[in-house]
Amino acid sequence: MTAHNQRVNQSEAQIPAAGAIRCDLGQSRQILCRSLLSSGFPGVPDGLGETLRINPFASLFAASLIILAPVHAAAQTQQTQGAARQESVSVRDRDRPEYDALGRRLGVFNLNASLDLAVTSTDNLFAAPDGAPSDVDDIIYGVTPNVALSSDWSRHAVAFDAGATFRSHEDFSSEDADTHYVRATGRFDIGENTAIRGSARSSHEVSPRTDPDSPFIGAPVEYDRMDTGIGISHRFARFTASLDATSSDYDYDGLQSFRDNEESAIRGRIEAELSPRIGLLLSAVVDERDYDNSPQFNSDGQAYMVGVSLNTDLMRGEVQVGQFERDYAGVAGTFDGVAIAGNVEWYATQLTTVTLSARRDADDQIGAFSGEPYVTEEYGLRVDHELLRNVILTGAVRFGNRDYETIVREDEYNEWELGADYMLNRNAAVRFRYEHDEVDSPAYRDYEVNQATLGLTLRL
Repeated sequence: MTAHNQRVNQSEAQIPAAGAIRCDLGQSRQILCRSLLSSGFPGVPDGLGETLRINPFASLFAASLIILAPVHAAAQTQQTQGAARQESVSVRDRDRPEYDALGRRLGVFNLNASLDLAVTSTDNLFAAPDGAPSDVDDIIYGVTPNVALSSDWSRHAVAFDAGATFRSHEDFSSEDADTHYVRATGRFDIGENTAIRGSARSSHEVSPRTDPDSPFIGAPVEYDRMDTGIGISHRFARFTASLDATSSDYDYDGLQSFRDNEESAIRGRIEAELSPRIGLLLSAVVDERDYDNSPQFNSDGQAYMVGVSLNTDLMRGEVQVGQFERDYAGVAGTFDGVAIAGNVEWYATQLTTVTLSARRDADDQIGAFSGEPYVTEEYGLRVDHELLRNVILTGAVRFGNRDYETIVREDEYNEWELGADYMLNRNAAVRFRYEHDEVDSPAYRDYEVNQATLGLTLRL
C-alpha cells in the first residue's frame, strides 16, 4: 500500500467489534464519540498582508469561539484530590465525566455527532521540491461533520457511521477536493466464546501531495474505495483464535485509472495467554493484488510473524517480528525481508503516556509516475501529557525510509508535530497543531512542508 493508504488503513481497514473508543481531537477526519465498536481485526498566501480577504468560514469560526464559554479548569492536583485515578489507561482514553460528550439516547442506540471547523496555514501547498516555483503558501478552511449510531445491547452489536470533509483554499481553488465515507459494522455473538464480525465501508478519498509518488502539478488525485470484510473469533481455555477475510477495491479518477486495483487478504491469528499480563502471538497474512489496467504490477504476498502482547500496569500493546515475501508478475520479480509490527503504550506516569511504534513491510501499489515496489521501515514516538484535566499537550515524531527494490532510489523522511487540545466543556473543544513533513530523495525530489492548524470541534 502507498503511504497515504497506510495512514488511512491504520484506522479504517480493520473490522470493528464490541467496545468503546475515544477519538483523537487532533484528527479532524475521525469521529469524536464516546461509543463505537472497537476493532476486532487484524496553510498564509503570498500578498496576504496587502489584500486581506474575509472568508465566511473564518467569520463563523471566530463567532463560535466568542459565543462558547469555557468551563473553568482547576489545577490537576485539585481535580484528582480524593478521587481514584484510572490505572493502565492512556491519557487520551481516560474517562473525563465532566468533559466527555454525552451524545443522545435513541431507544437501544446511542447517537454521537461532531462538527469540526479548522483553519490551516501551509508554506508548501504542493509539497514541491525545494526552491521550485510551485513552492507556494496558502490558507485552507475545513469543515468536517461526523455522525455515529451504535447499539447498546447486552449481546451482539451493530454500528453505523458517516462523515465528510469539505476544504476550501484561499488562493488555489484548484486544490479544493471533498472527501466522504459511510460505514456499517456488526458482531454476532455465538455463545460466550465465539463471535462473527463483518463490515462494509464506501468512501471517496484524495491522495495527499506528500504521497511518495504524488505529482506536485496538476489536479489532486481522487479515487473511490470500497472495503468489505468478515471474520470469526473463538476463545478456548487460554487461547484465542481468529480468521478474517477482507477485500479493498480502488477506483481512480481520470488519467490515474491505470492505478485501479483490488486487494484481497486472509489473516489468521492465535494468541496464547501465558499469564494475565503477557500473551504469545502467532499470525499469518496471505494477500493478492490485481491491477485492472496494468497486469504487470499484479502481485502475491505473504507474511508470517511471532510476538508478544502486553497488558500490565505500565505497558499495553503488541510487538511482532517475522518474514515477508512478495512475488510480482512483471520485471520486479520476487523479494523478501524481515517484517516488523509493533505498537506499545507506556504509562510513564498517571499524567503522561508514551507510545512507541515500529513497522517494516513491503509496498506494492504503483504511484502516479512509477510502479516500482519498495520496502518501508518506520519508527515513531508520541507523548501525550495531561497538563490539566481538560488540557492535553502532544508531541510526536515519525521517521523512516523507503528502499526501492528495482531502481537506485531511497527516500528518507521524518515528520513531527506539536499540539494541544483544550476541552472547553462537554460540547466544545479547541485544538492546535504544528506539523513538519520533510523528505530527502535525491533520485526524485526533496521537500519540506510546514503547517499550523487551529480547530474548533462541536460535539453532541
